[in-house]
Amino acid sequence: MNEILTERPNLFEPNVIISMCVELSGKICPQKLTAAVRKAYTANEAAMSKIVLKHGTACYERLPFTGCRTAVSDKGWLELVRENEKIPFAINEGELIRTFVIPTETETQILIMAHHLAGDGKSILYFIKDIMNALVGTPLSYKPLTLLTRHSFFRTTLPLPAECYVRYCNRKWNHDVFTWQDYYRLHNEYWKNTSSDITYQTLSVSETGQIIREAGQVGCSVNSYLVTLFLQKYQRKCEVGIPVSIREKDNEAMSNLTSGISIHYRYDRKKAFMENAMRVHKKIQKKLRQRKTFVLQFLAALPPTLIDAVLLSTHHCFRNRFAQQTARVMKYTGKTRDLGITNLTVLDIPILYGDYKIENIIFVPPAVSYSQNIIGILTVNGKMTISFHGMRGTQDPS
Repeated sequence: MNEILTERPNLFEPNVIISMCVELSGKICPQKLTAAVRKAYTANEAAMSKIVLKHGTACYERLPFTGCRTAVSDKGWLELVRENEKIPFAINEGELIRTFVIPTETETQILIMAHHLAGDGKSILYFIKDIMNALVGTPLSYKPLTLLTRHSFFRTTLPLPAECYVRYCNRKWNHDVFTWQDYYRLHNEYWKNTSSDITYQTLSVSETGQIIREAGQVGCSVNSYLVTLFLQKYQRKCEVGIPVSIREKDNEAMSNLTSGISIHYRYDRKKAFMENAMRVHKKIQKKLRQRKTFVLQFLAALPPTLIDAVLLSTHHCFRNRFAQQTARVMKYTGKTRDLGITNLTVLDIPILYGDYKIENIIFVPPAVSYSQNIIGILTVNGKMTISFHGMRGTQDPS
């Protein structure tokens, strides 16, 4: 059984859709492209599975036919995102991905909206690779799910305070069980008065190159440089969440193989930018050495239905004092993270497929509940595209 453990928060999270807009040069027959998308679905177990909830346990179950959707549209990709985010993904029926083919006068776009349970950001890039290979007739290899289990962490242990808290939660929680009715109610309530606010900017090759050179000159990573750049605008100490890939080399399965770390930092305006960048870099590297998989171990150890309760409580669909306390500990309420920055770095799939070329990919991470400002970064053809995903409107707690 492919049980969902470390990714349990994504089950009831109402805004957990990864969006990618792929810009392809030239006009491509929409029907041919949609056929390629369907072939890519069948090559990935994640796209051929539904999510099953049974007695508080959530798992993937293989389907004979995909529940993922494909359509041709004449709407802009941002308009499609705003429309479709309000429609719950029927993950209990296997709808983990929606793909839209968008023909324009000068190019062809593919919009992929994937529920996080379909995989992480890297997964969606490999799914794009499958689509392009199918388009030119290259045979696809079947890729099974590669899920993390409790056994994945048998060599490491939680810090003692976290271990004690986990034991406390398992003892204190009354193990309420939630249903798909709760899932749909939460999604509909959340999106009733809310919509995404997405903007993006593509830097030129020279601007991207300058960032890479300046980071290299002081010995910090490009990611640390960018984190510092965003922290520079704040006048206070901030918490930044940074996803970290734990995917093994050559693993192109659609699976969630991402952990996360966070750092606290106040930009020092008395010091040069590069000195701040090096300090940020050292903080990130220290967390990577010490707590790279901490968040995954912690989630795997908590009662799964308590995590469901945290999301329902956060969005006013469940009242329980202990769930509310846990939501504050997990930073879903109270002091949430100031920034969430996901950098998929340089595109690691081919850009040329026969006569077809990927010109750019705009990556928009989900605006999850525990971060206020979400930033996505991806570099394609030497040009870095930075997206900003915020939320508009207010939720009605009633």
